[in-house]
This record gives sequence, C-alpha cells and structure tokens, in this order.
Amino acid sequence: MSHRPECRRLCRLLSETLHPFSDIASDSVTEEIEKDLLIALSQVFREVKQWIHQLDSDEELLAEPTNDSQCLVATNSNSNDHPCLANITGDLMRLLALNSRYSQHLAGNILVAVSEFLLTLDSGWDDFMHLLCVSLEIAICNSLRYLEVRYLDYDSSTPESLLKTKLKSANWSVVAAIFRVLRNIQKYLKQECDDKTMAPYLDSVSSLMLNLPWDVLRDIYFGHSTEALKGNDDLRKAEQREITMFFGNLVQFLSSSFEHSIVLEDRVGYSPFICRIIKLVTELTTLCHIELQSPEHVRISHYFRHKVLMLMVKLCSNINIEKTMPVTFIHLIHNHFEDLLSQPICGVKFDRAGFMEGSPFCTSISDPEKQTMLHSHLQRLAIFLFLKCSLSFASMKKESPDEEQITHNSENCSTSTGFTELHEWLKVRFRAAILANDEPYFERCVRFSLSFLQLFMHEDDILFEMLLQLFHVPFYPDRQIIKNESLAKVENNLVFLASDLFNPVHLFHLFLSEILYDHQVLLDYLISKDTGSSCAEYLLRSLRIICNSWSLFVEFPGSEQGLGQLCPKRTSFMAAKDCLISLRTSINSLNKKNLFPYNPQVLLRRLARFEELCILAMN
Repeated sequence: MSHRPECRRLCRLLSETLHPFSDIASDSVTEEIEKDLLIALSQVFREVKQWIHQLDSDEELLAEPTNDSQCLVATNSNSNDHPCLANITGDLMRLLALNSRYSQHLAGNILVAVSEFLLTLDSGWDDFMHLLCVSLEIAICNSLRYLEVRYLDYDSSTPESLLKTKLKSANWSVVAAIFRVLRNIQKYLKQECDDKTMAPYLDSVSSLMLNLPWDVLRDIYFGHSTEALKGNDDLRKAEQREITMFFGNLVQFLSSSFEHSIVLEDRVGYSPFICRIIKLVTELTTLCHIELQSPEHVRISHYFRHKVLMLMVKLCSNINIEKTMPVTFIHLIHNHFEDLLSQPICGVKFDRAGFMEGSPFCTSISDPEKQTMLHSHLQRLAIFLFLKCSLSFASMKKESPDEEQITHNSENCSTSTGFTELHEWLKVRFRAAILANDEPYFERCVRFSLSFLQLFMHEDDILFEMLLQLFHVPFYPDRQIIKNESLAKVENNLVFLASDLFNPVHLFHLFLSEILYDHQVLLDYLISKDTGSSCAEYLLRSLRIICNSWSLFVEFPGSEQGLGQLCPKRTSFMAAKDCLISLRTSINSLNKKNLFPYNPQVLLRRLARFEELCILAMN
C-alpha cells in the first residue's frame, strides 16, 4: 500500500518550515532563534489543525505536488506503509531535545495534532504510534549513555535508524515530554474514539513496556551515580530533576493506561501490559521513599505515593483480581506506607468550605493547612487500600462466620487469617482514639466511627467507595452492644470489634448527621457525575439493611453536632426521617419533569418503604 498524498503534504510542511532550524544544537538556542522557532511551530500547528477541520467537514484536501525524495525515507521494511512518517516524527523529536521548554511544548502539541490528523485521515496512524513508542525507547536508552548501555541496534535503512540519529542528544527531559505526548493522545482517544481504536494504541504501549530495561531504570533512580556526574553538582542536580520528572510521568502514564486497558480485557486472562504493571507495583512502591532534600522533590515524593496508591486501588478493584494480590499489597502497605496507616484517626467536623477540590498537589507545601490536607488525602488512600485488601482477602477465603460460631469458638476465630490484619489495626487505632478512659464501650464505638467517617467526608469519591467497602464487614443485627461491655473481651474477638465499629446502621445515622440532615446535599451527591452511582448504591444497600433492622435504626441515640455527645434517640430518628422523606419528594419531582439523570425507581421504592415504616413507628 502506498502512502497517501496528504501524508506527503504533511511531511513537506514540516520539512520546509523547520529546515532553517535543522542544525541547531540543543544548548545553543538564543532568544532570537527561539522566537523564530516558536513562530514556525505555531504556523505548523495551526495548519495541521485546519486540515483536521477540513477533513471533519468532508472538505477535500488538495495535495500539493512534491518530490518524494524530499520526504521519504528509503526502507526495505514491508511493515511500514508510511516511511515519510519517520521524517515527521524524527524532526519533531529532535526539537524536544532543545533547551527551550516553550519549543518543547509546541513540538509535543504538534505530535498530538499529527496523531489526530492521521486518525481523521484513517491512514498511517498505527505506524505513527509505533514510531512514537520506538522514539521513547530510543530516548530512554540514549539517556542511559553514561552507563554505556546499548540496547538498540537497528538496520541503517530502517525508519527506526533515522529516529535513533535524530534522538542522539535525547535526555530524561525528552523522555518525560514523549510520555506527555502519549498521555495527551490517550486523552483524545478516550474522548473521541471507540475501543477499536484504543486497542492498537495499547498494543503499541504494551510492547514498549515489555521492552524497557526496568532493572537499569530502577538502579538509575536510586543511584544517580554515573561516572559523568561525579564532582559536578550542577549537572548532578539537573540530572536528578530530569530523572524524577521521568518517573513522575511514568507512574502517571501507567495509571491512566491501566484504567483504559482494563476496560478492553477479555476477562479470560490478563494482557501482557497489565501483567507488567502488576509486576512493576513492587518496584514502584520503592520510589516513594527516596530521600530527597528540596521542597520540590518532597512534593514529587508525595505525588509518587498518591499515584502508586491509586494504581494499587485500581488493580484491586478489578473483578479478576488474583487471590495473592491482596496479601502482597498488604505487605507493601506495611513496608512502604506504614507511617500513613499508623497515623491517628483524627477526623474533623465536615465543612463544605473545607472540601478538597482539584488536586491536593497544586498547593504550596509551605502552607501548614495545605500540608495537613495533603497528608490527610494520602492517609485516606492508604487506609482505604488496606481495608479493601483485607476485606477482599477475607471474602475470597469466605471467612465470615455467623454469630453463633464466633460466640462459641472465639479463640479459633481470632486466629483466622482473613480478618487478622484488620482486627490488629483496629485494636491499635481504637485504643488511640479513646479520649476518656471511663467512657462506656458503646460511646467509644460511636466516637471512633464518627472520627473515621469524618476523615473521609472531605473527598466524596473516596467516601462512598469506602462506605460500600465496609458492607463486607460482617453485620450482626441481633447482637446487643452492652454499654459497659468489657473492652478486653471484645478486642479478643476477631469480628465483633470490626462489626461494632463499622455497624452500617450507626454509620448511616452518623453520615446523615455530618451533612446536617440536609436532603439537598444527598441530592447533589445523587446527580453528580462523579458520585451519582456510588451514592445511589450506598443509599439502596443502607435502606435495605435499615428496613430489615428497624428497631436498631430507631433506637440509635445519634450524636450532637458531631462532638460525640449523645442526643435523645427520638431527635436523631426524626431528623433522619425528615431528611429522607424530603429526598424522596425531590427525586420524585425531578423525575416527573425528566430532569433526574437516571432511572430512580428502585431508590424511590426503597424510600417509600422507609416512609411506611416511619408512619408505623409514629403511630
């Protein structure tokens, strides 16, 4: 198959526009040269975007006559139907190596625009993606030149050989820039294309991930000890910044790529790409504990922890989760995130003004309040992952004994492996959260549950995922919590402590109390794009338990303004009743006007059943 004339036109545009800058060294970009280069790159970007618009509008693109020898790379490879794409890719890759962040940014944007152009043209996109991934592999290996690493040996007649020449001055900054290009292409595919187009993209990325020298990369990150850097502090610091930037982009790229690749899984087995990510998790967790001195590197370390924890959460959320993964992740959490797991559960009163919006990393690390927000965010992620892994493993082992088995065989139950991690963690956290030694056991449970809930209230996406996860804790509605029950007796029981602290009826009461029984807040959660489905599921499951354990719901004393002071149970019940009945009225009104974003009939039926029980309780 011959290349399309539109591709030749694209190649000619870049060749003619960028030719005056073909001999610029990466470290010799003056202000005047940079200004001219930025003008030229902006012209190319606008032209390519205009072509895309014409193709989208079904306007015919007239190919200008051109001498193929100006833009084609001779090749004996039959796998590349668009050899001129190597010239296009190579010229833009060379610009990524220039010491000009604005030129680098524009060159990256043009690469993304070329991807969109080829997709719209329906010609050459697979070849282009292959060349991008090859460029990344070459850039990484060229960045390892100080270690005399030679991984790639291409035939001189291939497009890959041309890329190797163009990227001979590549460094870690170039590697990070290519990762950003791949992520931006991925974002475009997610928004504009179907799974059929995403599949070849992930195939190219998967091949790249399998070919990279991971052992060497890990040594580079931990060592920073190349011979060329010894005795040169400025060069060493610059190299450290570039390598840190590379790994930041790598973790970010792996996390987003996994999210897309898991959707395309055939649910029969893992793809090689996902298998590689699973194996990399162990090494990625070690990135979180590099001793970095500058404030910038401290923030990067926090960012690594956030991304690695998020990646582990996504892996554990997969329905095809391996049985050994929760155990492995629990060990990783203890080894690398124990400081987060061992922090006190210090929730504060929920305040919409203090709600975390956007990324917690886009803040000043010198601001104590922002630092607290960041640490709380990481603590939430670590606790959520820990509980998810502990409960997932228990669920796999089917280790949820009934109440009679626990009561009569408490000693054997305490040796169970499924809940052991959760139980031991709760014992330490529960004792640390007790402020008054003479406080009855029931009040202690309510105090801890409230603090735990308050910790998650400021991130509603994690909040509902956590509340849904806690439904996996065994619930014994017939168990009567004795107010003066011996703490030692409960602590020695593997399941009762978790069941008392995460009682779903109590948590639901406390949740309503935290939002001040405002049904509008619940309505906002339900219609939100981010929390709608998880909030609806939480309400459905909670209402089912409440309707089946009605006396427990009615008799819960509640807490006054979240301060741990128990208030009359009638007040708590009446406030909850008014909130949920008002919610039903609002949902029903919106639904009749076709303004509710999804079908709420199941939820409305549950709320109607709740209202019926309230009427009976009032009579």
